[in-house]
Parts: sequence; structure tokens; C-alpha cells
Amino acid sequence: MSNYQPKEVIALADASNYGDRYLKDLTGNSANLPPIIVVHETRELADSIISYFQEFHPNESDQASYHTLIKIDGTVVYIVPPDKRAFGSGNSVFISSSSQEAVQTNPKYAGSVNNFAYHLALETPANVPPNVYFHSGYTEAQYQSLAWIVAKTNVPLERITTNGTVARSRSRIDPRSFNSFIFRRFLSIYPKTQEIFIGCSEIER
Repeated sequence: MSNYQPKEVIALADASNYGDRYLKDLTGNSANLPPIIVVHETRELADSIISYFQEFHPNESDQASYHTLIKIDGTVVYIVPPDKRAFGSGNSVFISSSSQEAVQTNPKYAGSVNNFAYHLALETPANVPPNVYFHSGYTEAQYQSLAWIVAKTNVPLERITTNGTVARSRSRIDPRSFNSFIFRRFLSIYPKTQEIFIGCSEIER
């Protein structure tokens, strides 16, 4: 099973929906924190979400993206390059074993995890209302593809989290019905590599 190979598709977001990763925050302190994985749920069908990301959004409040989306059948859709900052979690913080981690890069918005996060989203099953707390769950192909791609980042398990966990507002609940046992079982199968590098570009901002 370690030779699993999902279908891979590139569907790049419009440039308005992502940005550069920063080496320093607004105060001049280092923003180069160890990467985290944030798992989301689309809450809509994948094609609808991808179309939204590919639209030009001049209004910052409309800008959004994931790095990668995993469809119901396990297809992996690459949306934002991993060296770029996807706009996946706005007002957010990652609570590690030693500190609360967030980086503020825009004076108009609170700090977030976006500068050091790799955002992965699972497509929601069809016909699921967006405001229910549970649904039928994700397919085995989705868990397998999720584990397959997470293994390529070499991010440790303790730095893998969910959008519902990092959101400061606590209004987010995704990914709903996520089974961490199934995910970890698949993750244990694949060799850890750093094929996907999550970090800043070489040009300091």
C-alpha cells in the first residue's frame, strides 16, 4: 500500500487569493516558525470551491484559498504552491506544547497561522448542510490521499491540526466527522520525506 499513487490535478488559484510567506512580522520579529498542517473541509462541492479560488477577488475580505484539496474519490488538487501563503485560516492561532503561535503580516487583521501553515481540505460529502456538526464522514480514498501528501511534508504529528482547532472565534467546526485513527493508520504506512517544502521564499520581505 506504500506505493499508493492518487490522481493529481493542478488548478491554480488566482493570484489575488494567496500571497508570499514572510520572514518577519510587522514588528520585525522572525516569522519563520516551524510549519504546521491545517486540515479543513470544503463545506461545498470541490469544483465550486476551486472555481471561487480561481476568481479575481480585489476585496481582501473575499480572498481565500487552500494549498491542496482532496476530492471524494481521492484526487489530489494542487491550488496554491507550498512556498506561498494560502489564505486558509484568518483570525487563528496554533497552540503548541510551548507557546501560542501566530504571525501578523497585515495591520488590518489579527495574527494568523497562514504564514507557516500548509492548508489541506477534504471535500464534503454531497448534500450535507453546512451548519450540521456531523455527517457520513470521508472516504477511505480521501484519508489515504491525505496521509500520502502529509507524509511528503515531513511535518510531525504534533503539528498537524484542524481549522476548527486553530480558529480563535471557535465558530469553525471543520473537518466534521474526521476520524483521526483512520488518518494515523494510513500515515504510518508512508515514508516521511520533505518532497513538499513549506517555508518562505529566498527573498526576504
